[in-house]
Amino acid sequence: MLKISIILPNFNGDKYLEKAIQSFLDQDYNNKELIIIDGKSNDNSHQIIENFSNLHSNIIWIKEQDKGISSAFNIGYKYATGNIIGYLGSDDILYKGLFKEINYINSWSSFDAVYFNSYTFYINEKKCILRKCPDIEFNLNNLLSYGTIVGWQNIYFKKEIYSRHKIDENNQTCMDYEFYLRLCSSENLLYIKSENVATINIFDGNISSDASGKQIKEAAEVAEKYAKHTAYEGHLFGSLKTQNKQGFISSIKKILKK
Repeated sequence: MLKISIILPNFNGDKYLEKAIQSFLDQDYNNKELIIIDGKSNDNSHQIIENFSNLHSNIIWIKEQDKGISSAFNIGYKYATGNIIGYLGSDDILYKGLFKEINYINSWSSFDAVYFNSYTFYINEKKCILRKCPDIEFNLNNLLSYGTIVGWQNIYFKKEIYSRHKIDENNQTCMDYEFYLRLCSSENLLYIKSENVATINIFDGNISSDASGKQIKEAAEVAEKYAKHTAYEGHLFGSLKTQNKQGFISSIKKILKK
């Protein structure tokens, strides 16, 4: 049975943090650990984390100071002991049965990465949407054409992948996109797509809501960097959660034609 390590960076995420942690505990799978990185929160997060970590030995609280999500993930990775590494936001809920599905898929594929669909739950709008990953090959050109293909909380990598490729801490909102592009530019890996659901992602003023457009700008910069290494020119838009889709496509087109 694979050991699955979940890395959860948190900063003032007490609103949904308890639900995120409880969804880890609700996984009917024994060989697991949750590593929470939070040395800076000033809301009720530390009390929530302390309560859970005192009760459960497989919930580890790392109090090191981080410089953002990318930095926090790299810190958490240093403490991970699992064969499989996953990321979880404090506003993400793990879907029941996920860990067993990961272990089963590995039993017949020995994947490098496995990824899943997800639900997006818009709290204020009172709606929940199934987000299906596009049925395409996970490669560089498709990442440039479709964007991230899958959100970071819905893809699981073998530990050795992260040992060879750390998350770039210069990226604060599109760290997953840059990571995927870098992997596809440098290695031939086995990506398995499952039609099952990995998480419920809560939209309620979090980083995924991207009200300021920072994610769009960073994605454009990342795409430009990797497009220069291919003969590819075209548009891209993927699972970036933004209402400015057309503006994003237009800006990417202009960048790629420079």
